[in-house]
Amino acid sequence: MPRARAALHAVVGHVRDALRGRDLVLWAAGLTFYGMVAMVPVLLLALRGAATLFGDGLVLDGARHLGRSLPHAHDAGPPLSTLAAGAVSATWPSLLAMLLPASLYGEGLRRGLIAVTGRPVPGSTGWAGRLRFLPVLVAAPLLVAFPLAFAPVVAPLYEAGGWARVLGIVLSFHLDLVPMWVVVAFVFARTGPSVLPTRAAVLAGFVLGAVLTGFLHGFVLFLAIPVDWSIAFGGLPVVGDIVALGLWLFGLHVVLLAGYRIAVSAHTVHSRRGTPHGSVRPASGAVAG
Repeated sequence: MPRARAALHAVVGHVRDALRGRDLVLWAAGLTFYGMVAMVPVLLLALRGAATLFGDGLVLDGARHLGRSLPHAHDAGPPLSTLAAGAVSATWPSLLAMLLPASLYGEGLRRGLIAVTGRPVPGSTGWAGRLRFLPVLVAAPLLVAFPLAFAPVVAPLYEAGGWARVLGIVLSFHLDLVPMWVVVAFVFARTGPSVLPTRAAVLAGFVLGAVLTGFLHGFVLFLAIPVDWSIAFGGLPVVGDIVALGLWLFGLHVVLLAGYRIAVSAHTVHSRRGTPHGSVRPASGAVAG
């Protein structure tokens, strides 16, 4: 226990020193900009790929079940159905056009993760991030199809209420954790700078994936709050919805970047403790990108 406590204090101190004088909130805001640009194209590509592999019914029915199970204070059913319908009817030229804005998320992720490590951002960061994010886009149809396939099972549990809803939350959490784990681990290991070895990235991806999956489920509670988001924006509902979604994405990216910083610091502290003289290059230093 004393050794574990000492290790924890060392990690906390390393994180504090690494972030002192740096603006994590600003980095998260920048990443949120990329996320807002890329989110719809990424979802459309993923849903269209799932429809191509497993049929339109999986996507359309899954979106309908998902929308039906969400809180009605802010009805997300129609937007989800519209998104699914747009995905299955998208033409191949439009899908190709989506690749550029979708890949921009990879650029944002790489820039944000490099900034968190305290390293300089090279001129090739943009294209490197986009290219390294392409495997995530290729795997996205399978990752999206997994929870959609179970939507007809989970949705009735949510609608039933009581202990059935608790069971639905537990089930959906574990179903969403699998794709979240895969994406976060890959982003840490390949899309971002090569600071974490694969094993550490997989472990960090699982831990942070669980946190982000919980954050995702927290958005369901957010939808249940009967507050008109457009009040502060002149009663314009579209503006209120976009801002609310942007704030949620911003919070998610704060957690993502902070989690990456903690993972890098934990790996650095562990490496130093495993070295005879405690001398190892810091993970935030000159490690190949």
